Amino acid sequence: MPRTAVELFAGTLLVVAPHMDDEALACGGTIALHPDPRRVHVVYATDGMKSPAPVSPRHDAISPDLGELRRRESVAALRLLGVPAANLHFLDLPEAELSKHEAKLARLLLEYIRRLGPDCVLVPFRYDRHPDHLAINRVVTAAKRGGEIGAELFEYFVYHRSRLLRRRDVRAYVRPESLLRVDISSVAQRKRAALDCFATQTTRFYEWQTRPILQAGLLDEECAAPEQFLRYDPALPGMKIFTGGAAWIRIADWLEPRLVRLKYQLTSWLMPAR
Repeated sequence: MPRTAVELFAGTLLVVAPHMDDEALACGGTIALHPDPRRVHVVYATDGMKSPAPVSPRHDAISPDLGELRRRESVAALRLLGVPAANLHFLDLPEAELSKHEAKLARLLLEYIRRLGPDCVLVPFRYDRHPDHLAINRVVTAAKRGGEIGAELFEYFVYHRSRLLRRRDVRAYVRPESLLRVDISSVAQRKRAALDCFATQTTRFYEWQTRPILQAGLLDEECAAPEQFLRYDPALPGMKIFTGGAAWIRIADWLEPRLVRLKYQLTSWLMPAR
C-alpha cells in the first residue's frame, strides 16, 4: 500500500456521491489534498429533491427548485476544493429511491467509469444506513467483483456515528489494516468553507424545520478528524470486515435510522399544523 493518501489518490479520482454534500462531508479534505484537483470527478446519483423534506404532510412543502439549489451548492463547494464545475456529473435519479433504479444506476455509473478511466473510485460504506448509499455500494462492488471495474475501490463513511454502539463509531470495529486514515488538518478550514456552501443542509432552510440537517458541532468534528477509507477487498465481504461485534452492529445499523425517523415523526405531530 502506498505510504500516503496523496500517493494513493494522486491519479484520476472518481467520487460517487448519493447526494449533494456527501462528497464534501466524507471526502472534502482528501479532495483538497489531491495534487491536481482537476483530475477529481464527482458523480451525483440523485436529483436532490428530498432533503430537506417535511416529516409530516401537515407541514410546508419543499420549493420546486430545491434540486437545482443543491446542484449550485455542490458546484460552489467543489470550486473551493479546486474541482472545476465541468468535473461534476449529475444522474438526476429520484432521491431516496435508488433501490428501485439499480439497473439504470449501474448502467450510468459504468458509462462514466469507462469514460473517465479513474485510478480510484470512492463509494459509500456498505453499512452506511441510507438506502441510496447502500444501493450505490451494491452496484459498484458487484461491478468490481464482476471484473467490469479495474480501478481500485474504496468505501467512505458518512453515517459512521452510532449511539447504539459502545464505541460510538462503526469504524472502530473495522479491521484496522483495511482502513486508510487521511490527515486533513492542513486543509480543514477549506473543507469547512466548502461545507458551509450547503445552506440547504447547514441552516434551517425552511420555516418548518426544527434544526439544520447538518449541525455546526457535527461539521466541526468532521473537519477536525482524519477522513477514513476502507479498501475494498472481495475476500472480506459484508460483516467479515469487522473484527468483532458484528451481530450487534447489524442490529444497530437496522434499528438506529428507524428510531431517528420515529423521533422526527413524533416531534412533527406534536407541533401545531400550519
